[in-house]
Amino acid sequence: MTNFATILDSLEKTPRPTERDAGPVRPPPMGTLLREKAAPSPLSQEDRAARISRAYGADPAIPQEPPPAPPQPKAARLPEREEVLVELLRAEGSIAKLGALRRRLAWACHPDRQEKLRARQAERLLAEFNAQIDQAVARANARAARR
Repeated sequence: MTNFATILDSLEKTPRPTERDAGPVRPPPMGTLLREKAAPSPLSQEDRAARISRAYGADPAIPQEPPPAPPQPKAARLPEREEVLVELLRAEGSIAKLGALRRRLAWACHPDRQEKLRARQAERLLAEFNAQIDQAVARANARAARR
C-alpha cells in the first residue's frame, strides 16, 4: 500500500463529530440594526435642501450667484480678396503651396465657422477662392507638362 492509501484509510476510520462548530457568532449587519430602531421622520423641503447643501459644502443661507456664462467663440474673420490674391501670387507655380493655401482658406471661410448672417458670404468667397486656386493649379500643371 502506498503512503497516500494509508492516509485515506486512517481518515476513514477516525470518528467524526456529527455537528461542526459554527465558529464565532457574527453580529447582524449595521443597516439591519439601524432600521430596527426607528423609522426616520419625513424631512421637510428645507431640511432636505440644508442636508444636501452641507453634503456638497454649500451654505444655503448665502445666495449663490450663477456661474458666468462661457465666452462666445469668436467667428472666424473672413479674409479680404486682396490678401488672398497676394498669397495666391506668392504660391503660384507650387502645387504644395497652393494646396496649403486652399486648406487655410477652407478653414477660414467655411460657412459652419461663421455667424449665420455671414455664412452665405463665406460660402461665396470660398467658391471664388477655390476656382482661382483651381486655375492656378491648372497653370502649374501645364507648365510642368511643357518641361
